[in-house]
Amino acid sequence: MRFVHLSTSSLLAVCLVAMSLQVVTAAETSSTIATLNGLQFTLDNSTGAIRKLSYPGPGTLLDADAAEAGLVDVAYPLEEFEPMRLSARHSSGAVIDVKADRIVIRIKKLGPSRTNFKLQGEVAATVTLRADPDGRSVVMSCEVENRSPRPLRQIVFPEFRGLLPVAGVDNTVLKSCGFGTAPFRELVVPDVDVWYAVDNSTVEYKSGGMFDKMWARWLDLGGLNGGLSLFPRSWGWDPRPTVIAQLRQATKKLRLLNAWPCEVKPGAKWSSPEFVLTPHISGWAKGIEPYRDWVRSHVKRQYAMPKTVRDGLGFRSLWMSQNQPKDPTDATWRFQEIPGLAKEAREHGLREMVLWAWQPGFDASLPAPFPHLGTEKDLVDAIAASRKLGVNVAPFISVVQASPKTAGRYGLKVSDNNGWTYHPEMLPRWNPPYATGYSCVQVGPANAKWQDEVVRSCRRWADKGVTSICWDQYMTGQDKPTMQDLTRRIRDYARKLDPESSFSGEELWNIEIDAEWLDYTWDWATYRDCQAFINAFPAPRPNVNINRSTAEVRYAFMDNLFLNVWPSKPDDINGSERIKNVPELSKTLKVCAGLRERFLPYFTDGHLIGNCLLTERSEGIRMSAYVLPDRVIAIVLNEGVEGPLSFNYDLGPWLASHKTFRQTQYDENGRRVVSTEAPASGMIKTPTLRHLEMVIVEFTVAK
Repeated sequence: MRFVHLSTSSLLAVCLVAMSLQVVTAAETSSTIATLNGLQFTLDNSTGAIRKLSYPGPGTLLDADAAEAGLVDVAYPLEEFEPMRLSARHSSGAVIDVKADRIVIRIKKLGPSRTNFKLQGEVAATVTLRADPDGRSVVMSCEVENRSPRPLRQIVFPEFRGLLPVAGVDNTVLKSCGFGTAPFRELVVPDVDVWYAVDNSTVEYKSGGMFDKMWARWLDLGGLNGGLSLFPRSWGWDPRPTVIAQLRQATKKLRLLNAWPCEVKPGAKWSSPEFVLTPHISGWAKGIEPYRDWVRSHVKRQYAMPKTVRDGLGFRSLWMSQNQPKDPTDATWRFQEIPGLAKEAREHGLREMVLWAWQPGFDASLPAPFPHLGTEKDLVDAIAASRKLGVNVAPFISVVQASPKTAGRYGLKVSDNNGWTYHPEMLPRWNPPYATGYSCVQVGPANAKWQDEVVRSCRRWADKGVTSICWDQYMTGQDKPTMQDLTRRIRDYARKLDPESSFSGEELWNIEIDAEWLDYTWDWATYRDCQAFINAFPAPRPNVNINRSTAEVRYAFMDNLFLNVWPSKPDDINGSERIKNVPELSKTLKVCAGLRERFLPYFTDGHLIGNCLLTERSEGIRMSAYVLPDRVIAIVLNEGVEGPLSFNYDLGPWLASHKTFRQTQYDENGRRVVSTEAPASGMIKTPTLRHLEMVIVEFTVAK
């Protein structure tokens, strides 16, 4: 007898071919089983709810009994019982119509969660599951018709109940563009007493911008063996649901749902957007591919990313002062010091520099700089000298708010203690009740008079050679004139004077819109899991603020984040220390800058897949891998004790058309350590690595 070994990706291909021969695989008295694009649905014949989801590779993804199964759910508050809900799982008489490319579930009357209240009329739901032409996804949509005399106040769709930890409790990850979490472990209710209204088993996520935890509308649940990705075909200002994950404590299974706030009046209908459900083998980076295509079809970059942003490791922020020009000790840096600081930044791979507190804030006229920092000519000359050194300087401007001195220009008034008054010698440091010097009121971004003033001011500075800016509180919106209109007026003018000028800012509420305008972000952010965002979005480069943590420098470098390096002196303000005076930080930045330059095409043109090159989690290993058409790089970091590392990999999902490769390892200084032939899947062993030391493993297609 001869056995043939198949990689995970080859086995999946065989299974999908077999499945494509028969769409409906079984029909039982209690359930209907049908398969769309390889994803097998088991539906309850009475309620229409989803009892089971299965896919080759990860296997059973969802398994719920009839009482727990989910599909669609509606809030139907009564005077006698406000918690009343109507849902598929409480229904009966569902009609399930299975065709070759779709399943249509019709529920004439969604059943109530309590039967002791008399309800008039009915609420009907129709759910369609359709095989997507991409050959891998299932498109889900829902229509709810209110045939009752009461309004519907919330609709839950899609709703998945009974999701399983397919990679184990610790390694099954719920991942989106701004986080990664282990819900089967983290949502277990602790034994200590809590008030039941504080639900430790449940977490809510709102997508939008970088002030929201979820950032974008995509999510994935699974592990390195596979899982499910989900996103709605919605964009921009389309309505956003609240995503809720709830771990059922009795079963330790996960409920994952989208809750839509709404008011569906009697006689009205509600329709969901189309949701794309993509089952996958391997990790999240395989499931995100349809979403990445969706993003790239919508994000239309208005300006090419400057080389300093595209190629650089990060940027340097300088807190020039503490906004107290009468204080003789106030200046942290003076304008004449900027070229020397730019030289230091460039030596550490930092190609941009942002200046905070260089002039009075909350003034759309962008007045002259603080005189205790130098003259206007000193600033302009310093920016020009820095540019010659290869570092672009972008002053940080705060103009969306108006100060008491400027608010009257727009018919506004500032209330006391409503703003950004802060100093390390105040108690408390931020907005103490006795200090109101930097109180402010919002004036932008849709105020036409204000926009004209900002444009004139930015153009005036651009004419002097200050063509790049970093924007405080970047608020795009739909009100006319929009922030997008303002940005175009500023950037068009600056780009004519300097085609490599940059525009960055504090991204807030809608990354889908802001991705077209911002080159990089300046958000208050330490390291977080942004891998899915980097994979899907072409811009902006999200920042991570670095004080002295060399671990965060390495993590951010590995994930292609834009490092905002601004070390502080002990007990001093942000950005007050020279990099060279923090030796370990300086050394680590130079290591990461050298590796980025050495392997730059992976970062600028490749797809970040995180640890999805692995077939299983390996002790002590942190990995960020990047895929190009004919090669893959894996940046491997030792998170454990000193010693060699080993891991199992599979190139099949990423370079499926190739069979043999050359595997080359480089140390973190870019020196080649070993080079051998390698199969498409196998095991790699690294040299001995210190804690937090990196090794680069590159797989290239054998010629």
